Amino acid sequence: MPNRRDFLKIGTALGAGAIVGGAIEYIIGQNEISKLKEDLEKSGLKLEPTINVYNWYDYIAPGVCDDFAEEYGVSLKYTTYSNPDEMFAKVRAGGSGFDVVIASDYKVGEMIQLNLLKKLDFEKIKNFKFVDKKFREPPFDPSQEFSVPYMWGTTGIGYNKSVVLEDFEGFEIIFDESKISKYSKKVVLVDEMREVFAAALKYLGYSINDTSEDHLNQAKELILKIKPHLLKFSAEQVKELLISGDAVLALGYSTDVYLASYQNKNIAYKIAGEGGTLWMDNLVLLSESKNVNVSHKFIDYMLRPAIEAINSNYLYIANPCKITVERGYVYPEIAGDPNIFPPDEVLDKLEMLRPFTQDERNLMGKLWSEIRA
Repeated sequence: MPNRRDFLKIGTALGAGAIVGGAIEYIIGQNEISKLKEDLEKSGLKLEPTINVYNWYDYIAPGVCDDFAEEYGVSLKYTTYSNPDEMFAKVRAGGSGFDVVIASDYKVGEMIQLNLLKKLDFEKIKNFKFVDKKFREPPFDPSQEFSVPYMWGTTGIGYNKSVVLEDFEGFEIIFDESKISKYSKKVVLVDEMREVFAAALKYLGYSINDTSEDHLNQAKELILKIKPHLLKFSAEQVKELLISGDAVLALGYSTDVYLASYQNKNIAYKIAGEGGTLWMDNLVLLSESKNVNVSHKFIDYMLRPAIEAINSNYLYIANPCKITVERGYVYPEIAGDPNIFPPDEVLDKLEMLRPFTQDERNLMGKLWSEIRA
């Protein structure tokens, strides 16, 4: 696995070198950057002086935001959240002050339903051309008016190979009490309602988007049955708990488990044999945003192949721009890992979480509250 401190050494073909003084120093790519600046000046597009970005914790390579701010001469304020419900509550309340939000797929759909997002002007997002077709017109934004993809991955099983010695196929290692009991109080589940229910539903043989009250109650009872063996539910601590050894088994996001494996070589990641969640995080523009032009510039910047590759290499995660793999910008250890870029036969078993209606959210929310009580 590549050294995280060297994540910007992507190769001369890419043209991105290393972080210097907090900004990304471009080598071959500097001519392209100069042309972009000239085009901006010629267009007469006036950029607002500030932009406020709201993103998941530890979900962007160091220096990327500083580089954008320096390149365009703006001030960028960066704030993080720990789970989609926290983000959603803050944005839905209004007056958040945020412009661009990196949001989970199904949350984008819910935000569209509530008119929380502005339509994007794709004339200002030229780098959208690099997005692979399979990540366009997603089910949560089928007309591709409100979002562009940022990164994608899966939710699966993280485990400590030095402790979890038995072979397992999938979610039975978590939901079969005879198996999870061996690791009692050393198991962490990501603190995200949809993801925990998705894993339980998949284990039971249902779709991760099943909203049958009977099936959801079955999932609830399954989760309650294993709850005594859990160390905790957590979002931002999955990685840290695996690194420290306090947890030896986890339901978590692929990127968190891979980041843990960098610091603890005993940590491994597995997509469950049953399948599970394929998630895609997206860049969206809030309806309340006052900084529309600079926000479009930021979204466009994040889709540059160089920046996509930098983030992929730092986060050990897949990006939606196939060109970054085809041209060797993404480390071969990442591009060739079937748990990061799954083969078609695995992808066929994965599902995206669809947006829920208010009634569906209320039902699952009630059951989740009973689980978390």
